[in-house]
Amino acid sequence: MKKLIVSLALVSLFSICFANETYQTAMNQSIEKLFQVKSIPEYIEVANRFERISNIEKTEWLPLYYSAFAYVMISFQESENVKKDNYLDQAQKYLDRAMAIDPNESELHLLQGFLYPSRMTVDPMNRGMALMPEMNKSLDKALELNPDNPRVYYLRATMTFHTPQEYGGGASKALPLFLLAEEKFSIFKPKTAISPNWGKEMNESELKKVQETPKE
Repeated sequence: MKKLIVSLALVSLFSICFANETYQTAMNQSIEKLFQVKSIPEYIEVANRFERISNIEKTEWLPLYYSAFAYVMISFQESENVKKDNYLDQAQKYLDRAMAIDPNESELHLLQGFLYPSRMTVDPMNRGMALMPEMNKSLDKALELNPDNPRVYYLRATMTFHTPQEYGGGASKALPLFLLAEEKFSIFKPKTAISPNWGKEMNESELKKVQETPKE
């Protein structure tokens, strides 16, 4: 009986290790694909890959995070407002499911904050006043949960850069934020190999634009 118990324990341990390795492999491959795709159909295909992973790994928020991220990225490519809203609705569904798994994850609140600017572009005049406070609330929460999350500083800098000067934005106001984001990115270490680790190149590109903008 003792040998049987030991054997069953070893089989169980092997199964857990194998399942974890399979999950990591599937996630690594899908993440690599996500940051290579360029077209909307490709983004949808990779988002579906993450959804399939999430249907197996029901306690993991990361697959749902990346599905939501893919649809947010689609929304920035889509020019038709109705389609843009539909894509963002899909992103929100994935994000809500991820939040239900881990409501205290900084990256999820950050992604929520990343979703709002695309919503605003559909109808800036009417949506801006309503969604800007929601975006700031999400980013504040992301920062509260992880003060070293560089993507928070990057998004704040980007929004400031693209806000008209008369409303408190512009290149001169954005520059110190981009520089702070650059500092945060330089020391940032993702929790795991499959944790969110995007934004550094985006920040560098936007920082260069700011530095090349004539002084106000």
